Amino acid sequence: MPGVRWCWRRRAYDAGEDTGLGPSCAKYFCSEMAGRVADRAVQVFGGMGYMRGVAVERLYRDVRLFRIFEGTSQIQQLVIARHLLR
Repeated sequence: MPGVRWCWRRRAYDAGEDTGLGPSCAKYFCSEMAGRVADRAVQVFGGMGYMRGVAVERLYRDVRLFRIFEGTSQIQQLVIARHLLR
């Protein structure tokens, strides 16, 4: 059943009918997952994860922008909730 829903949503997005829920769900999920991965990477490196010059530190800073750029995660949650309550 989830595969059918995904195909239906994909078809609606391609047809231009779903311009709010699908993109908001994708943006929210991807930005949160990238944040979790970066946070765990910093945890693995310990204190060195915060030092300049370490790739994980740069990743952690860059991933933070994903949660802010093109609408914060809280705004994406509001968009998703608005569509679900219709």
